[in-house]
Amino acid sequence: MNIISASIHRPIAVIAVVIMVIMFGWVALQRIPIQLAPDVRQPVIIVDTSWPGASPLEVEREIVNRQEEVLKGIEGVRKLQSRARTGRSDITLEFSPSQNMDRALLLVANRLDRVSGYPEEADEPTLRTSGTDDNPIAWFLLTRAEGNERDMITYGDFLEDTVQERIERIPGISGVNIFGETEREMRVIVDPQQMARYRLTVGDMVERLRAANASISGGDVDEGKRSYVVRTEGDFTTTDQVLDVVLRSDVDLGNGRIGRVTVRDIAEVELGYKKARALPHRRDDRAMAFNMTREQGANVLTVMDEVHRVAADLADGALKMSACCSRTSSMKRCM
Repeated sequence: MNIISASIHRPIAVIAVVIMVIMFGWVALQRIPIQLAPDVRQPVIIVDTSWPGASPLEVEREIVNRQEEVLKGIEGVRKLQSRARTGRSDITLEFSPSQNMDRALLLVANRLDRVSGYPEEADEPTLRTSGTDDNPIAWFLLTRAEGNERDMITYGDFLEDTVQERIERIPGISGVNIFGETEREMRVIVDPQQMARYRLTVGDMVERLRAANASISGGDVDEGKRSYVVRTEGDFTTTDQVLDVVLRSDVDLGNGRIGRVTVRDIAEVELGYKKARALPHRRDDRAMAFNMTREQGANVLTVMDEVHRVAADLADGALKMSACCSRTSSMKRCM
């Protein structure tokens, strides 16, 4: 049958087909991600575990080997690759493109719950769906406003708690990588002569500080129909609390007097910031930089529209409010 003749004799059918093609095309336009290049990266889940100060050999033995043992055999995994470095480890699980990543994340988290016996200094493992080697969709620089003489290193907490936390809530953003930030730390500067005088070692001090800097549950107290949970809060929040920690206590058998040696007797305590591993600059000004990576399959145009809106809100909101108090940073996009 001639298709042209059939179309002329059945105009209603032709109109219906054209309408259906337009409808399906419109639905596809709204749902299919729009970007310059198609996704060719396999979906991955990365398990990060931090153990400050540990050597790569210790990280591999105490963390990587245990995690690999429980992660082997997860449904849909095509490749498992691990890496141990000084102070941290990461395990990359590569899945097939048809894998349901929500279900995969749940399976990986459940498997990791089986791992026990982590070192005391090690942090709990975290999961993410993109790596730092993924191409970021946007870069930002955080610089000080004109007239602000405050050290840029002190804005690390503000960047993490305010800017990063807000951007990570954008639908389609899988992670934010920060460069140039530092964390606050409490430094204990010991006097070797005083330590020798009181016959103490650095190990003794570390052990006592670790024992004192802890929150411990004391059980339950029942009173009639009510039950109260008792908990001892011992986390350090000020330098005076560290200085008052008792390192040694001796009793004089002759007169019964008690002599105590505290941190105050052999050391000084101060608040400071860790040494920055990266030093971004904008021209001659010290800055902080961060980028963001998108989730697998997210619409780049939609995500970037929301990123621009959130950046404008931060510039007119949290950043401006902070600038009124201390003339803090301004955020600029790097094109």
